[in-house]
Amino acid sequence: MVDHLRPGAVRTVKVTGFDGADVLVQVVDAEGEEVEGEEAEIARIPRHEASMRRMEHPSELFEVGQEISAEEIGRWREGQLHLSARACEVPALRSFLLSIERGQVVAGTVSEVHNFGVFVHVDGEPDGLCTGFIRVPDLTWGWINHPSEAVEAGQRITAEVIISETRSGQVTLSLADGCLGAVTVTASGSAPHPSGRSCTRRRTHSSPPPGRRRAGL
Repeated sequence: MVDHLRPGAVRTVKVTGFDGADVLVQVVDAEGEEVEGEEAEIARIPRHEASMRRMEHPSELFEVGQEISAEEIGRWREGQLHLSARACEVPALRSFLLSIERGQVVAGTVSEVHNFGVFVHVDGEPDGLCTGFIRVPDLTWGWINHPSEAVEAGQRITAEVIISETRSGQVTLSLADGCLGAVTVTASGSAPHPSGRSCTRRRTHSSPPPGRRRAGL
């Protein structure tokens, strides 16, 4: 699953039309020229890969003849190339996500704590975005009834990167794997509590919920 979510190659494409809620595009070659005739490749951008923005239909964001960048996902439907435009929608976000590697330890500040997981502002992320997410099983090795028993909003933490995923716009993190649990300074100013674990184990998980923007932006 992790390998499937890793960033693919970026292609320049031109919008040719719409197939239901999907966007049909023509692949432009490396020199920026359209390939004519039978050699022209028509690719598809599924609706859920069109944008991180809310929309009723992709035609609200794209128009025929528009050139955009999109990331390769793979080939389906008898070899048709599928692409993700959302993975290239915010260049600063993409650059940040590509700079982070699996297994890297990053610092951040807990933004929101929910029953399904924890959102984290990762240091260095673009302004106005919240890129980090920790699933409940990755918060601690012990049993907890709610994530608020492990962390609180405003708390500074260090965490290990499970995957940095351009299509969701998020970095999936773990406090439970290896040398983490490395909580630094909490919102209430309490002292650090190092875990004493060594970095010896990592787990892989499915993609986290879609990227979130800060409230009011």
